[in-house]
Amino acid sequence: MSFVGSFHHSLDAKKRVFIPSKFREDLGNVFYITRKFDVYLSVYTEAEWEDYAEKISSLPEADAASVQEFLLGAAQKCVPDASGRIILDDILMKHAKIDKNVVFVGSGKQIRIFAEEEWQKREQSRDYDSIRATMSKYGL
Repeated sequence: MSFVGSFHHSLDAKKRVFIPSKFREDLGNVFYITRKFDVYLSVYTEAEWEDYAEKISSLPEADAASVQEFLLGAAQKCVPDASGRIILDDILMKHAKIDKNVVFVGSGKQIRIFAEEEWQKREQSRDYDSIRATMSKYGL
C-alpha cells in the first residue's frame, strides 16, 4: 500500500477532523498518529506502527528514553467514528501548529498531517534542485 495525494480538511468545534475517504480503507479501523522532528504529524497503519514502535523500543536503554518519550509518549491511538472522524490530541495539535485547517499528505507508507499554513510555507519554499539531485542520486 502506498498513500498518495493531498487533501484539505477543517477541524470542527470539538477538534474532530475527517480522515480523507481515499485513506480510510487502507488505514483500517485502528491507526496511530505521532509527532515528528519537523512541524507535522505522521499517521501509521496499525501494522506499520507496531513495526516502528518495536524498533524504538529495542533501542539501548541509554539512548532510548528521550526518543521513546518524544515519539511514543505523544502518540495517539485512533479509532474513527462512524463518519470517519477523529479527535486530534492537544499535544499533537500544538506540535504541528494546527488550529483549524489541515492538509493530509500521502507519503508512501505513512500520511503526514500539516497545519494548512505550514504546508503552504513548505510548498512555497521547495528546493527543486535539491529534490532533483536526491532523486538522481537514488536513480529515481
